[in-house]
Amino acid sequence: MKHLHMKDLILTGALSAVYFVGVGLGTLLAFLITRSASTELAPAFAALLCGTIYILLIAKIQKFGAISLMGAVMSLFFFFSGHFLLAVIPSLGCALLADWIASQKNYLSSGLNLLSYVIFSFGNLGPIFLMWVARDAYIEKLLERGKDMDYVNRVMIEFNLGNVSYICGSIILFAIIGGVIGQKLVARHFLTSGLVK
Repeated sequence: MKHLHMKDLILTGALSAVYFVGVGLGTLLAFLITRSASTELAPAFAALLCGTIYILLIAKIQKFGAISLMGAVMSLFFFFSGHFLLAVIPSLGCALLADWIASQKNYLSSGLNLLSYVIFSFGNLGPIFLMWVARDAYIEKLLERGKDMDYVNRVMIEFNLGNVSYICGSIILFAIIGGVIGQKLVARHFLTSGLVK
């Protein structure tokens, strides 16, 4: 198995920073479109915007660990932004699984790479995952930060079949779209230019 070298770590760190910005823009886009403080569509819009970044990471490195490291960076973001330790589980778990899936064909299968991205995109469910598995603690945390119950009621996403299906379905759809766009852009603008070998 090929190991990550320092240049791989630097590139992964740089692309993780860009991915982080993409997640932020996806969250903002979800807010502007829905006009709601709820983050239910934030993971989906992040998946739509970040596909090119993810596919570029795979195309440039093609080694096990880069995807996992990007997921670890997002886990740290969730943790240091004040979420419980449970919030890191989706990011780390999905990143490791996504890395393993793409590695099965040495990161060269467009189909597996796309599936890998869909799985990875579920990692951004961290905050919503907390609402579902630690609802009372999550509400208490918001109240401790000075939020009132009106705000709490607006941001909380209830755990029911409708919400789970809607959120998961939107992530799958938007990740596929974002991943396919990413594959086309990387092939057209990076492979042909020689930036990806």
